[in-house]
Amino acid sequence: NEVWPVSINDVEMEEKGEVQACSEQTLDFANITPTPHRVTLMVAISNQAIDNAAFDLMGFVQRKITIAMRKYLAKKIYSQAAWLMNKGPFAGMTPKEIVLGADAYKNILEAVAEFSNNGFFEGDVCLSMDRVTEAQLKATPKIAGAAAGFVIQDGLCCGYPYTVSHYVNTKLNAGGTALEPTTDRYLEIGYWEWFALQEHNNSRLVVDGFSADVAKNNVTKVVFNSLWSMTDLSVFINGGNPTPGTNPTYPSMAFGLYKI
Repeated sequence: NEVWPVSINDVEMEEKGEVQACSEQTLDFANITPTPHRVTLMVAISNQAIDNAAFDLMGFVQRKITIAMRKYLAKKIYSQAAWLMNKGPFAGMTPKEIVLGADAYKNILEAVAEFSNNGFFEGDVCLSMDRVTEAQLKATPKIAGAAAGFVIQDGLCCGYPYTVSHYVNTKLNAGGTALEPTTDRYLEIGYWEWFALQEHNNSRLVVDGFSADVAKNNVTKVVFNSLWSMTDLSVFINGGNPTPGTNPTYPSMAFGLYKI
């Protein structure tokens, strides 16, 4: 498991007399270690279906497993759901508000500027939104009545790269067992260099067609196993010390969630 030495404080200049001793200052680091969680699924396939299929049924199942992994990562990374194990940077975050009307261009730029206004300067910004918000911003002028272009233009939003996912507008249901859409729409701002997404082993795909359990049911089972961790490194910058696997005790410095 990789360990990240993240600086959690700064040093300050002092004014002293010509021969007056200056104060001793230290630079502190938080040694951050990831918390991996097993990610797995199993698919049972009828042997008769395998024999009679007019196409590559096993290849079809493998493609479905690939899609399932992509969906898993997208859900975890983009959703504001308060996940219990692996969680993205917006999980359980309290949203701020942003207005994306005629002043959308100015308001998004101001929201991005707030990160540096709060003392965070590291990395490059990327925005995230759903398709409806993207469509609206493509049709929203930067400045009303001026031929300055649109908020989203030439593949950029306010000059910044952006990604699109409907999982931006999702959370866990009341029982905390399933993902459901919210009634509101959201915008996400992130400095993604500060989000460590790691796979800790080689993904394993096991095809079992011979054990007693599958033989008596005339099926073949395809089992996928992997090990992933998700770590927001920026929660340590301001002196925070979150417990692994829990919501940060200090807010994320590199990510922000905005209710539209």
